[in-house]
Amino acid sequence: MSEQSAEIIRSRAFLRRVRNVRKGILTRSRIIERLSEKAYTMGQLAEELEMSSSAVRRHLNNMLAEGIVEKFKYRGKTLWRLSGYGQTSLEEALS
Repeated sequence: MSEQSAEIIRSRAFLRRVRNVRKGILTRSRIIERLSEKAYTMGQLAEELEMSSSAVRRHLNNMLAEGIVEKFKYRGKTLWRLSGYGQTSLEEALS
C-alpha cells in the first residue's frame, strides 16, 4: 500500500469551486489535519508538509474562498486555522 493511499481523506477537502483531483484532496486533507491541531503560518505548513509555499498558498486560498479556513494576524504574523464554518463533515451532517 502506498503512503498516499493510507492517508485519511477529510470530507472538507472536497471543494465546490475547483476540480477535485485525488492529489489535491489528499493535500487539503493533510492541511486540514494539521490545522485541526493548532494555527500555523503558511511557511510552517509548507515546511511540515514538505511542500512549496506557493502550493500551500494555492490550497489555503481555495479553502478560504469556501469558508473552510480563515486567516488572522497575531504578533505580526498571518496565521491560518479551521474556521468552523464551511462544509460540515459527514458525521456532523448525519447526526
